[in-house]
Amino acid sequence: MDSEIPLKVCGDADRFAQIINNVLANAVKFTNEGHVYLKLKCLAQPNDITRFYFQISDTGIGMDEESKNHIFDSFNQMRLNNKRQFGGIGLGLTISKHLITLFNGTLQVESVAGEGTDVFIEIPLERIASELVEDTSKVIKTIDTKLNILIVEDNKLNQMVIKKLLSSYPDASFTVAENGKEAITALKNDVYNLILMDLQMPIMDGYEATAIIRSGDLGKSITSIPIIAVTADATEATKKRALALGMNDYMTKPVRKDLLFEKISSCINTHNLNVA
Repeated sequence: MDSEIPLKVCGDADRFAQIINNVLANAVKFTNEGHVYLKLKCLAQPNDITRFYFQISDTGIGMDEESKNHIFDSFNQMRLNNKRQFGGIGLGLTISKHLITLFNGTLQVESVAGEGTDVFIEIPLERIASELVEDTSKVIKTIDTKLNILIVEDNKLNQMVIKKLLSSYPDASFTVAENGKEAITALKNDVYNLILMDLQMPIMDGYEATAIIRSGDLGKSITSIPIIAVTADATEATKKRALALGMNDYMTKPVRKDLLFEKISSCINTHNLNVA
């Protein structure tokens, strides 16, 4: 980490975090051994602009030249071919590239099949004086009941973030399932009040798992468990598909604590009203 990082900059904090989260999540997902390396440097420029330079390198599966040339426009086919092993490829980078463009930044990918991938990101942001920053802290609302939450997420980085956030939710316990198949097994073995469901996962994805849960095959009590989709895919089409399948709500990564708690409380309260 560069020692010259400014204390405050002006920009969309959630989308900035999503860019880094998506690229790191990809690196972790496709690296079975070796390392993932993150480097950040900052360069001050005139007119209070700071250029952020990120390098995310991994020793994972890498990409051949053909895959690399089409990673931003053919992720659907790539995701289909790798679904059962990895759950998704290309989508996180595609979303990041779009967001980086909105930041007036650039993204470059260098990769060799079997040797790993290097992603280079450049984003210019305006420095601001710390005293001009308003206090945006919020009072986070929770509910007065014990919760047992099932986290269905294959990415280790995202698992860590969600577990960390939920650890501060009063009277909440949680279990992690690596994919939809594990989630179905967990639902048969324990009672859960809420499910946080990733969409793109290996073995069985979130769409398939939700369809099974809502089908009634697992029992009436399981059929009605509130499900919140948690995904890096912020497209309206994905949101509509998730809600049409019977998911109760939808939120994009990176997960914000206040929004997560708000959606949990809303889903549980609505579910309890419907049950009553």
